[in-house]
Amino acid sequence: MTNLNHYAVFLAVAEARSFTRAAERLGTDKGHVSRVVSALEESLGVVLLARTTRSVTLTPAGEDLAASVARPLADLERVSKSLVDRPVTPSGLVTLAAPPDIGRTVVAPLLPAFRTRFPAVRLRLVLADALVPLADAKADVALRVGKVGEGGVKARRLGELEAAFFAAPRYIAARGAPKEPRDLGAHDGLWPARSRKKSFATDATPPPPAIECDDFGALLALARAGGGVALLPLHLAQRDVAEGALVRVVPEVVLRGAPLFLVTAKERPLPPRTAALRDFLVEHLPTVLASTAGRRPRAAP
Repeated sequence: MTNLNHYAVFLAVAEARSFTRAAERLGTDKGHVSRVVSALEESLGVVLLARTTRSVTLTPAGEDLAASVARPLADLERVSKSLVDRPVTPSGLVTLAAPPDIGRTVVAPLLPAFRTRFPAVRLRLVLADALVPLADAKADVALRVGKVGEGGVKARRLGELEAAFFAAPRYIAARGAPKEPRDLGAHDGLWPARSRKKSFATDATPPPPAIECDDFGALLALARAGGGVALLPLHLAQRDVAEGALVRVVPEVVLRGAPLFLVTAKERPLPPRTAALRDFLVEHLPTVLASTAGRRPRAAP
């Protein structure tokens, strides 16, 4: 089957009566134009152009072909341009995968605003700690902590998660508040084992926790119940601090954690609905992360 572009190149030569002028119009070189026309002639089994050193003229077969393809090619170009220029309203289903604590405390509160902006887009939120490939999770967009994951994806770094120490007011009333990191050894600690959870690691070896748990949601519940001083990501503790359920202790200590990445397939272009969610999260998540740490956001790279 002849490449449709070959007819467009032939028509440019037919209209210009020149390989050189046709090449200039098409933004290519004369040799390429000549090869395309020769290939078209060979595929059709006819001579379309009579070439001399001074001129290019159409043969009867060339006249017939030029007359036949001019209108369809013009219509095709017009339709193509209208499709490119036509505004597209994002619509359809988009699946977003995220770690549970990020999904519940950071992403979920943003999604109503996204739906207000794009009411024709439906969302499916998948929460899982495991790093599942996009295809396996049937996800269009994923948020990942620390690692981008499989190859063949496009990742954007949105910011860095941070953690600090928190305790319930009733625990502080009963046991006092630690003032310095070295005071933590005299308190009931609530944090992951260093060997298992390295996202928020201190330079010094922390004292053994009274209750060891790798799930920050459980550590948050323990802290609310007055179980001790908990190491918690800032985004996870923010609401409880605002409501007075938790108080930050040893406030000068901030543990830098793992970067947060937004991941999409390398497909270009992304469907409008997927691109809309990606752009919305890139716009808002750095601000949310920065606000939990009490600083101004940096633009996402």
